[in-house]
Amino acid sequence: MHNRKERILILFNGEHIAYSPTVIQLYDELQKKYAVTITAEHPKSFNNQKLENRNVLYHKFYHVKGRYFYWILFQILSVFNEEAKFFKRNNLNYKEYFFKFLFTKKIIKKYHYRAIISVDILNTVFCSILKTKTDFLSLELTSDERHLHLVDSDYLNCVLIQSIERYQYLFKDKHIKTFFVQNAPIFKDRVAKQNRNGLIYGGSAYDELGFYHCLDYLVKYKNEKLTVQGAIMPKDIAKVNNEYKSLLEENRLILNRKYIENDEVVESLSNYEIGFCFYNFNVPVIRNNYFNYATAPSGKMFKYLAAGVPVVASNIIGFKFVTEFQCGILIDNLNPIEINNAIIKIRNNYDFYVANTIKTAKHFSFDKAIEPYLEFISER
Repeated sequence: MHNRKERILILFNGEHIAYSPTVIQLYDELQKKYAVTITAEHPKSFNNQKLENRNVLYHKFYHVKGRYFYWILFQILSVFNEEAKFFKRNNLNYKEYFFKFLFTKKIIKKYHYRAIISVDILNTVFCSILKTKTDFLSLELTSDERHLHLVDSDYLNCVLIQSIERYQYLFKDKHIKTFFVQNAPIFKDRVAKQNRNGLIYGGSAYDELGFYHCLDYLVKYKNEKLTVQGAIMPKDIAKVNNEYKSLLEENRLILNRKYIENDEVVESLSNYEIGFCFYNFNVPVIRNNYFNYATAPSGKMFKYLAAGVPVVASNIIGFKFVTEFQCGILIDNLNPIEINNAIIKIRNNYDFYVANTIKTAKHFSFDKAIEPYLEFISER
């Protein structure tokens, strides 16, 4: 009995756990020493799925269309239950949050944990309500950011975040133990492939991430070929078939929508020459959440680099290291000519850029970055 591993709980926010490499890698590093559990929402969208080969407890939204059962239940609870009163008093959406909170509470109270890691603000609020110490892992600054004032910093052991800019944005001048960790893979030495097959667009393929700018580039430059490796929604498939059908017929656009395990993504990307990593700030959802997208480097960026693939990326604060490490080219506009100019610069000095991608990937390697945090858990 005395040899049983101590427990660690990771409270994930959302249903896209299979596409969260930071959490997956954190789980894998922690499970070497601890018994780790992740909570996540049960996948309901077509482009999400369960995370295989890890210990994940899934819960479902408590939305019941055409019924008032949960509304009535919450109204009753909010008369005498202090937690329900808190939700009502602070205008926390009970349909979206309260029953998720009860699920989280049940898991937290079930065992003693060496550490509870709250991914993003909502789960951190839950821990504050429960007066439970937690480690705050900040991945996204979403609409839940409006609830940040409900987080009691006295219950924060530490913060794991991507940059000093994001920390200051959230916590101003508060002094909380902080670890800076990028959404990067664990670097592994690999032989650079000589025969690379065209350009690569990794991740979700939609307008918000400059997908159609990439297709417009293909239309203008007939000698180029692009592979999409990631999820693409039905409406975007329909648009591609309607407006860019010739690219498919010419085999210059390949849509690879098969889910690839986190450990296999880098190897797959290494087959390509140059990777795209864009944000389309003309789209309202991106423009209105500018700080979130501009200050947090995309995970696919680091996977490109670990695969030895130079990048063409949007010129934002979060990507400034691309210029510093000279592992790609940043561009201000996503028009075909500017994309082409960047590609030409990389191709004219390709070995130089490939070598720098490897140096960059080693610098940001997840195992190296997370080590101080693992020591922090072990020693406290």
